[in-house]
Amino acid sequence: MITPLLFAISFSTAEPIDTTLPAPVELESITITSTHSKTNHRSSSELVLPMIELARFNVVDGNTLLQSQPGVYTQQEDGWGLRLNIGIRGTGVERSSRITLMEDGILTAPAAYSAPAAYYSPVLWKYEQIEILKGGAALITGPQSTGGAINFVTATPQEMDYHQIRTTAGAFGRLMANARGQVTLNDRSQFFYGLGRNGAQGFNDIDGQQYGGFGLNDGYFKWIQHLDDKDMHHLEVFFAGTTERSNQTYLGQSLEDALENPNGRYVASALDNMAMERLMTRIGYTLNLKKGWVRADLYRQFVHRNWYKLDKVSDGSTSVGVSSILANPNDYLGFYGALRGTNTDTYTATLKANNRYYLSQGLQFRGQYSQRAGDVLFKHEAGARFHYDHADRFQHRDTYSLTDEAPIFLQAGEAGAAGNRLDAARAASAYARTTASWNTWSVQLGLRGEHIESYRTDWGSADPERQGLDLSERSNITQTLLPGISLSKEVGNWSLFTGVHQGMTPAGSKEGVLPELSVNTEFGIQNRKQPIALTVFHSEYARLLGSDAASSGGSGTGELFNGGAAQISGIEGQWAGQLGKWNLQTSATYTRAVFTESFSSDFDGWGNVKEGDILPYLPALQANAQVLYESGKWNTGLQLQALSSRKSASELDEYDLPAALVANYSINYKYSKVCTLQAGIQNISNTRHIVAARPAGYRTFTPRMWTVGLALDF
Repeated sequence: MITPLLFAISFSTAEPIDTTLPAPVELESITITSTHSKTNHRSSSELVLPMIELARFNVVDGNTLLQSQPGVYTQQEDGWGLRLNIGIRGTGVERSSRITLMEDGILTAPAAYSAPAAYYSPVLWKYEQIEILKGGAALITGPQSTGGAINFVTATPQEMDYHQIRTTAGAFGRLMANARGQVTLNDRSQFFYGLGRNGAQGFNDIDGQQYGGFGLNDGYFKWIQHLDDKDMHHLEVFFAGTTERSNQTYLGQSLEDALENPNGRYVASALDNMAMERLMTRIGYTLNLKKGWVRADLYRQFVHRNWYKLDKVSDGSTSVGVSSILANPNDYLGFYGALRGTNTDTYTATLKANNRYYLSQGLQFRGQYSQRAGDVLFKHEAGARFHYDHADRFQHRDTYSLTDEAPIFLQAGEAGAAGNRLDAARAASAYARTTASWNTWSVQLGLRGEHIESYRTDWGSADPERQGLDLSERSNITQTLLPGISLSKEVGNWSLFTGVHQGMTPAGSKEGVLPELSVNTEFGIQNRKQPIALTVFHSEYARLLGSDAASSGGSGTGELFNGGAAQISGIEGQWAGQLGKWNLQTSATYTRAVFTESFSSDFDGWGNVKEGDILPYLPALQANAQVLYESGKWNTGLQLQALSSRKSASELDEYDLPAALVANYSINYKYSKVCTLQAGIQNISNTRHIVAARPAGYRTFTPRMWTVGLALDF
């Protein structure tokens, strides 16, 4: 039964890597793609962005940075990159919940299985490179395996020790400083560090006062110890931590207000804020063998966050959610006025403390082994993960009176009354794949299995001590086998490839909800020496999964439910060329994402869907172009990002999110070998197009921002 399905895992690299020698543990053991090739572009399914690419335009928002890559879609939320919303090859962008996020090959989202929509936004300055895995390449990561995965790679050992310091100042009170480096302690020990602080006063305005500011601290320490003289045994210890305090809100504006005053924010959101702490610890051991290696990682991550934000408005007899008010302001004129700080005498508001504790921990094994049989080189790889995570909600609502200045506290809510439950998941997963290379041909077969036990324990709103007075429980099991095959052929400096793989999104804990399954194919051509590629991809979804998340305009329960069938097709490509001192880089993605059956849904992003309706927030066309010039100590660059119009909900007859063109500029002067002066302007034309209509009202693109900085390299 499995045999005819063995059509998936995509090809991992178009140029077969000779793995008859041991892989350098510091590189191969923590990265997903090969690091042996000198080119940054591995294949249609794998892109590697080095640090120089990440820092080139000193982009404030990581959504903007990643959107420049073919096949990657993002949605801006706060303008500072505090909330990443990423999708790959047609998957939804909502909170990056439809892709797998990893750090050094380890799951890094707060609760990847039990709460995939939990916010996680890695701080990009600290990474050496970012790997974007598309298509079947993501089957070795899981649990999300339809569109792809992103692996954020921290520092790897270099031949010489180094220390880097970056400082940046900019518009709206932005100040950023970070330092990272490597210290060789002795012949067997290396130490790596990264410490950073980022903050701003914000660009939002409430009656002439700045809002939307934040302060973000982040850092990591890594120690690598070679345990013997033969370079066989290696120990790695990693610690990373993050704290955030930000005056951010879900509350947007009415369309009229957003267009008239794009920086505006309603007075009712003045107290909205996010507090977050994160701690990740990992211990890794690697055994280098003559023809391969084995790696084991033990990891544990704790995240606490409390987003305290406006939830509902009451006139004394009726309470209305803020998303409903801004969706139809003319139907709620009194409530709408209260949000804006007028007509507030009889209105009160509830602010909800979305207080949640996340735990993610597990044990992961990976290994590779290579062998030859005549002229055929076989590369075998296998891995297993035993994982547990949970999201513990313990929430309350406080009552405030609304005024024309700021909400005034009236009454504290009961602890746990707005959410008192634990969502958890235990998962055992494994994969195996074999690549056979002969002359100019390569074929790869792979299979991934997932066994997920998801469950919910709800103590109810009147049992803060969790004594089980009104206990309810439920559980659901997801079991899948995800196979695949790929084939590639070298023709000179070019590679032709094709592959098919099955993808999956876990179903959650609600009984009767089934996992989302898809069949994904790709075909393309790429240059093995230059970043030039063109890929056609197609995905058939049997049943999309929707989520009742507050970020999508829902009630915030996080419930998953099955929707209708869908079909996503697209073409993605990139090209780069050089003419003298000029360098041009371009990429583009065309996507057609439609439902193939009609159904009704309470999910705001879908609504009453008709066959042929497009999926929300996915542009039909997006493109990126960079023109770079370097002469002596100077280099400068111009970046253009284009995006076609989109819909915020599938049921809409018209596109409510307009097309846009954004330009960014950078200039750098290398004063000495150690010191480089940097400056840039993001969103040169100050375009303020609408980027979102959910979860509560409309939001606009980030305003024009200037930055100046200093880079020191020792």
